[in-house]
Amino acid sequence: MSIARTSAVPAPSGIHHIKLPVTDLERSARWYAAVLGARRLNELDHRRRDGTLFAVVLDVPGLGTRLELRLDPATATALAGYEFLTLAIDDRAALDRWITHLDTLGITHSPPVAALVGWVLVVPDPDPDGQRLRLYTTEPHGLDADRIEYDSPWLSTGPGPESNPTDEGAINNAGQPLCLVARFTAQPGKGDLLESRLVPLARATRREPGCPAYRVHRSRQEPDAFVVCKEWTGQQALDAHHATSHMNAFRADAADLMTVPPSPEPLVPCTPI
Repeated sequence: MSIARTSAVPAPSGIHHIKLPVTDLERSARWYAAVLGARRLNELDHRRRDGTLFAVVLDVPGLGTRLELRLDPATATALAGYEFLTLAIDDRAALDRWITHLDTLGITHSPPVAALVGWVLVVPDPDPDGQRLRLYTTEPHGLDADRIEYDSPWLSTGPGPESNPTDEGAINNAGQPLCLVARFTAQPGKGDLLESRLVPLARATRREPGCPAYRVHRSRQEPDAFVVCKEWTGQQALDAHHATSHMNAFRADAADLMTVPPSPEPLVPCTPI
């Protein structure tokens, strides 16, 4: 649809607020308070007529606008791994101070990465829902173009060209991402227990730099059935995942909960029509 411009476009006065979906309001509010120094504005709590709390509003120092956390578990789960929030910081020295702060809190983060213009620090699993946080320097790094880390697994470049993996360990010669789906079936009545193992596995896996996406879904019709959609930047990232402590722990803890071992299935992008 073509829209003809018939008058001057009115200009907004700024951003009113940013809204992020979460699965647990109190848990996410505590995280943003600890990491970003956010202060909850209790007078702006959003409640339905029956008193049910469905959103909280935070004042984040330096953000320039307010941050709303909206209770929306389905959307939060579907968007896990996406980078909604990129915060501006001054320079590399400021980035180093953030590294010290995150290390003190025990929060996983990337090393400083040479992005297109400045240095960027990625927190791969910032809140309990896995929405990534980035810290980007406003001061350019001044590096030559060949120093930019385009291939860094910490930098999201969107879906790549088509790949043609033939099994979970396969990747084409062009080094394209691996996209897979794995099906898990719990023993009758043990679906909740299996979910309690799959969700922590997903959170830990999304902290891996070579994993852009790892999402767990539970069947509505068959509550003991699960589907996990996952993406890897390449063979090396997948191999590293299989050797992680959280993957080994899942194998040991969940083996007796499933009727059969999970069956991974490689996915191939469809050619656009």
